[in-house]
Amino acid sequence: MPRVAQANVVDVVGQDASGRYLVIMVESRAWGTEAAQASQLKEKINAYAGFIMDGTLTRQYPETAGQPVDIQLNCCEMPSGEFATILEHAAMQLQRLGIGFRVNVTAMQLTH
Repeated sequence: MPRVAQANVVDVVGQDASGRYLVIMVESRAWGTEAAQASQLKEKINAYAGFIMDGTLTRQYPETAGQPVDIQLNCCEMPSGEFATILEHAAMQLQRLGIGFRVNVTAMQLTH
């Protein structure tokens, strides 16, 4: 089951080499393979922003309190078209909240 489709699940919380905390969502499907994928992506981003903003992140991971946090999307190909537009809009909105956003293209197996 692709994880972006599970909006109520935080896939991974970690830290990068620079010390920034990452709340990572994983999308293993190719972009555009399902009609609901765009709305699922939006819902997942909103859920992650809520997880950070409502204090759940710091309650579950006290070491993140007062630290910089990014939402990271791990996917197997660079988003394009409507998906790129969604992510650009999300990055701008998250920046206003003090949350970074990044896309990490990995060599994971594509699922359809």
